[in-house]
Amino acid sequence: MFDIFLNFPALRTGRSRTTFYCLAALVFLTDPLKILAQSDPSNIDVRLFRDINNAQTQFKTSLIRVSDNSVYPILIAAPISLAAYGLAANHNEEFESGVLLGSSEILAYSIGYVLKESVRRERPYETLTDVYTNHLDSTDPYSFPSGHTTGAFALATLLTLRYPKPEVYIPAFAWAGLVGYGRIYFGLHYPSDVLAGALIGAGSSYLIYKCQGKILPIMYKIIGRKESENVSAIVVPNNGGALMNITVRF
Repeated sequence: MFDIFLNFPALRTGRSRTTFYCLAALVFLTDPLKILAQSDPSNIDVRLFRDINNAQTQFKTSLIRVSDNSVYPILIAAPISLAAYGLAANHNEEFESGVLLGSSEILAYSIGYVLKESVRRERPYETLTDVYTNHLDSTDPYSFPSGHTTGAFALATLLTLRYPKPEVYIPAFAWAGLVGYGRIYFGLHYPSDVLAGALIGAGSSYLIYKCQGKILPIMYKIIGRKESENVSAIVVPNNGGALMNITVRF
């Protein structure tokens, strides 16, 4: 069965296969992970959870509450806004970013849902005592992997791949990291849940990014618009300066 996946165009490079193997390893490691992070106080997962969950301050609680509440509104608004703006302003790059972002979120949450239903690990506040919890508004009773972290890292990774600039990836990953930290801080997830969510989110976005050559033509066909093309030209300045290679996208 793996041969079918590995023959997919996006998985023919070394980096793509490495990402695939990491995601596949998460599936096979679910049973050990289920046993790993339970009530054993000597467990590294539990110890790290305690260190973060016990470090409660009013400032951190206020800050993390904001980041935590922002996850789903941002995950919903970002792809829709980018795609809608791209269509309205006839900017194909933004439209493509919106499509790829939405696709990466769907893939990431699909993988996360399968793992949650397979592992069925209980949340820390249900298996441990003296856990600080700020809110218990979880949509499901299962802990592995962290859905908030999965979505946050899917968004941060896809935006970084599309716009590899410090002003994009620094705040994006800082926000995603704060979201992951907050899920432990609020007693809703173990550190391994957050780590798994980050890997799934980042890996899903990378696979979608590598598959954009298959995804975007389908979307352009659906909306009845031609796909943008890159045209390169060599420009020689009048003063005899160095050659410049200019790429125009239209």
